[in-house]
Amino acid sequence: METKELFAESGGHKYRLMTLPDFRRFRDLAFSSEGWSTHFSDSKLTVQSKPPPDKSTGLNIIRAKRVMPTVPPQVLYDQLQDAKYRATWDENMLEGYNIVVLDAHNDVGYYAAKFPVFLSNRDFCNQRSWMEFTNGDYVIFNHSEPHNDCPPKKGFVRARSILTGYFIQPHESGGNLLTYVTHSDPCGSIPHSIINFVMSKGATVILDKCEKYSLSYPEWTRQNYPPGHVFPWRTPKMDWDSTYLYPEDAEKAAAEKSEEPPATNELEPAAAVNDAPNVAGEKRVDTVNMTAPTLSYAPVAPPNEGDNLALQQYRATMQDAMNTIDRSFVREGHIPTTSEYIIRLKMHARRHPADNVTFTL
Repeated sequence: METKELFAESGGHKYRLMTLPDFRRFRDLAFSSEGWSTHFSDSKLTVQSKPPPDKSTGLNIIRAKRVMPTVPPQVLYDQLQDAKYRATWDENMLEGYNIVVLDAHNDVGYYAAKFPVFLSNRDFCNQRSWMEFTNGDYVIFNHSEPHNDCPPKKGFVRARSILTGYFIQPHESGGNLLTYVTHSDPCGSIPHSIINFVMSKGATVILDKCEKYSLSYPEWTRQNYPPGHVFPWRTPKMDWDSTYLYPEDAEKAAAEKSEEPPATNELEPAAAVNDAPNVAGEKRVDTVNMTAPTLSYAPVAPPNEGDNLALQQYRATMQDAMNTIDRSFVREGHIPTTSEYIIRLKMHARRHPADNVTFTL
């Protein structure tokens, strides 16, 4: 396993990029068993909290787990990432925009939130990180970082995300198991005891919204994106046991070994998130040489209203594989023949056996 740290500079600040070891640490926290106090638990939802291990603050770490039996993992992941969709339902969002894309798995963004009456509104400047995995897991997390293009604003208290994120797993129901972890400080003069109480209750509301708006997300995407649309946050999948820092590195090494051009991930900028999913709005985006095709060379047939869950999963799996193949041909500047496309798709299947799923309809 590579142990070197990667950095990127923007807006007068040097950022340490989150790589596979950081995602493993977030996984360890999400699945840890010691020190948690349970506030609520039933067959679908568990809410817990514990003090931070270093006692650096009186604010608890909150963890909530929820089974969403009718929401496939990829649907939830895309919904959490989709800035445009969030703008349609997040009544607490006052403003949100992406500031800079650091690389294919990290960006920095701004989010301003409406707080209850008599309290000042809060805003965040966060570095967000994301990765998807060969076993079907998806992970998004963030922490606060400064940026010159994200100064404190009059009328807002600058809040801090110590660590907040989502761990999405496939569930035997065909849906997903979401683990939400948040350790945030709204700052200001609110007593920590009140914050701990409110956050232990508020986690349930956040997960309710995650499920509710994921259910309507597929129909919204059909109405707002063209068939075969490639989402800019999608990346190659990573093996949890990989010796590389990024999945792109693993794919490049495999391609070089087989003398096959690498299917790298060249992305458009994604928007930022705070405690909740992504944020919306387009103010200014800094990025370098990151482009993505808007149409697939071989798009999966568009979904129909009557598709059952198994068919939705099948479409998602096929589209994910084709997105990866598309990116490899776009990088080469080559429009493939049918034969070339099928050959590369077969090679992808051999490298990613976890994607070869047979669904019973």
